[in-house]
Amino acid sequence: MAHSRPPETVKKRPIFRIECPTCVDEQTLPSPDSLSYKLLDVGEEAIFDYQGRPINISANSLIEIRELGSGNFGTVMLAEVKGHSEIKIAVKRLNLTPSQSNPNDYTANTDLRTMRAVGSGVNSHVTKFYAPIIDRSSCQLLICMELCETSMDRFCTTMHVMDKTEHLDLLLKRMINHIADALLFLKSQNILHRDVKPSNILLNRNPIIFKLCDFGICGQLIDSVASTMTKGTRIYLAPERIDRNLSPHGYGVRSDMWALGLSTLEIATNKHPFFEMIEPAILIKVETWIPELPSYLSVELQQLIIWLLKSRQEDRPIKYENILTSFAIQSLPTEITKEEEMVKIIIENIPQLYEN
Repeated sequence: MAHSRPPETVKKRPIFRIECPTCVDEQTLPSPDSLSYKLLDVGEEAIFDYQGRPINISANSLIEIRELGSGNFGTVMLAEVKGHSEIKIAVKRLNLTPSQSNPNDYTANTDLRTMRAVGSGVNSHVTKFYAPIIDRSSCQLLICMELCETSMDRFCTTMHVMDKTEHLDLLLKRMINHIADALLFLKSQNILHRDVKPSNILLNRNPIIFKLCDFGICGQLIDSVASTMTKGTRIYLAPERIDRNLSPHGYGVRSDMWALGLSTLEIATNKHPFFEMIEPAILIKVETWIPELPSYLSVELQQLIIWLLKSRQEDRPIKYENILTSFAIQSLPTEITKEEEMVKIIIENIPQLYEN
């Protein structure tokens, strides 16, 4: 005689309710009650695929080694997975409590949503997303992602300290090629990055590859246009993002092109043309500004940078394909050879310079 079995209980995945603002226009912030959301499918443990191997992680299984970077929105740590000393990952820690001084700076929801949308590894120039987990002890969201060797702000500083710029023209062309490809991929997903800058451009060697990271203030494109004036990093904002009157119908990919051009100029010269300037002063300067480019850059790269830095958005490239098919990018050799030794030496000297 068969015995009836009691109904199985379905183990529910925990849902954590997080109070925090979404990415909205500063001038029309809604009431605090409307700024909450539920962070679904994020628990205290997760499994991610690492080179074909399933790896279990939790906050307790991550051994944090050192800080890789920090900003208004969180801290990125180099971490090792306990029991897997060969696995090193980057872990972005985002507080799950809104800032009282500036609640609109909170970006955990946007960062996680965008990483899930674009970080699958389909595009090799976008940082690969592994998994999100909750750290209850610190009340933080942990976004686990692939580890890269360095960021271009650190690479740039070290390169100029060492005065090692002999193949910089080739390297900058390759950087523009890779990052424009990443931004084109985001555009295909109706996403605008809105915070392109050297610290958000990562670099690996063997082979040399650039990757875009930090998607905390990405915007949603509707008919190729974003309309909210949410701020990124002030000195990288395109004129039309500073002054709403310059973009009454919204702004689009050309604002990220401006930031890419500025980042390239900054890396080439080791200085930012608008460093420590406030928005009104930047607007005045760009009206008559002619970028000063190093003479060791090729004519075609200088022309591309100047094109990206046109003060009127209408004068910049219409789409990323225009950048990728420009003479500067088309002149890139397929084989990466000359830059390899330069990049290797600079990366090997970055820890030494930053730890002293």
